[in-house]
Amino acid sequence: MIIEQKRLSPQETVLFFPQRFPINGTIYYNQNTSPLVKHIEFLDNLLECGEIEALLLTENFIYIQSKTANTLEDIEALTLAEISEYDFTTAKINSSSTDTEAKIKLILSIIVAPFLKKDGGDIELVSYKEGTTIVHFLGKCQGCPYAQRTLKERVEKNLIYYLPEVREVILQ
Repeated sequence: MIIEQKRLSPQETVLFFPQRFPINGTIYYNQNTSPLVKHIEFLDNLLECGEIEALLLTENFIYIQSKTANTLEDIEALTLAEISEYDFTTAKINSSSTDTEAKIKLILSIIVAPFLKKDGGDIELVSYKEGTTIVHFLGKCQGCPYAQRTLKERVEKNLIYYLPEVREVILQ
């Protein structure tokens, strides 16, 4: 299985799956704020190493932030090994993890921001409440005549796709 790998920083990586991971929703893990997701052997094995600061698992990719830059390469190797051994034909995993704001921030930084940065722009989360996400465009995206189109076709579309709890996105 060929997995596309993208380093975001010395401590962050994203691994894109060639086929959909059997998960409903997303799973987010952060040592400081979220409970550990149990009974998912794939994740338990990754988190056992004790070097993962944050993790976001969706059906298309896994984002990993290591505690230190010198452990990221080992975590990537462990993740690739776990993925190659995972039986993708198993029943769907239902996500029960919360911390929606943290998940929104990661989706914005991993999926949306790189697109905006190509044109000198960026995006930040203002707030999230009861399915409504409010964002703010930065840089050249501020006041752009295509801002509403980008908001609906790029930002809202991706947030709703990866996070079913998001129902609408509003520009501030």
